[in-house]
Amino acid sequence: MKTFKNILLVLATGYIFVFFSEHLFWARIRPEDTLKGWVSAWIAYSLMAYIFLVLVAQFKIKSIWPLFLAGAAFGWLAEGLIVQTTYEMLPLSISFTGLAWHAPITVWIGWYAIQRSLSTNASFSTLKLAAIIGACSALWAINWWLEPDGGVASIAEYAKFSFVTTTLVIIAYWLANWSASAPFQPKRWVTILISSLFVLYFIFVTVPAAPIAVIILPILLGLVYFGLRNFLKKESDGSLLDQFAAPIPAWKFLSLFTLPVVNVILYALALSLNLQWQTNWILYLITTPLGFILFFMSLYKSTRPHLTEA
Repeated sequence: MKTFKNILLVLATGYIFVFFSEHLFWARIRPEDTLKGWVSAWIAYSLMAYIFLVLVAQFKIKSIWPLFLAGAAFGWLAEGLIVQTTYEMLPLSISFTGLAWHAPITVWIGWYAIQRSLSTNASFSTLKLAAIIGACSALWAINWWLEPDGGVASIAEYAKFSFVTTTLVIIAYWLANWSASAPFQPKRWVTILISSLFVLYFIFVTVPAAPIAVIILPILLGLVYFGLRNFLKKESDGSLLDQFAAPIPAWKFLSLFTLPVVNVILYALALSLNLQWQTNWILYLITTPLGFILFFMSLYKSTRPHLTEA
């Protein structure tokens, strides 16, 4: 049962990552999307989620700053290894989207903030957070109306996409909470196997596609390791995985449906007003420098004598 729960935790975390890194980003069903493609993405994100959870457990991460570094590692695995966007427009592409989206949005907000709000006694905090995410995702979605490879989804199509993907992620949060009751104890051979798969992919796919990756990615991941090692020296036993293990009543997860409700209402309003807002540029201009700032702030805090708890 412990092994089964550990596997389920990885798969549930993988889908949480898919929701915030893929579904919220693309904000619609694209013509090239298929069920097979979505399942493949879930598997890939689950492998990265495994590495992320290993970092959280092994480095005893209990605060937001080392968590940002673990999120950066996940972001650069996604954008610097699986795909090669990290090298497309250097140095800005180092931040967007690894540091600017994956670490703060997927990890800080999607994985950490929501689970923390669900774990508290204040149900309103989850409602408020879900409403904010829904509003922001609707504003982000309308930027695709102006993109050459975008398109305008009808309200019905958008509502179906939003409610289906949100229902799946709510199930993922519930399964993650249920499976977290068993301590996450990754087996050494599994960690070696998955790490070896990533190394082989890096050698035979990433480097031929972007040769500069052989220099940049090891440096970036090396900085992450440096920071996490420094944080580990100041940590006691346990991690955020232990904090999220307390059972959460099933009804509390229903509050997350505020996300698609607000999302669809604002999307419908924007469509009725025919808004022509390039909200992507607003996000780029804010989060790209912010990603660098948060990363170097995390490294700086790792060198300080005292760790501020989240």
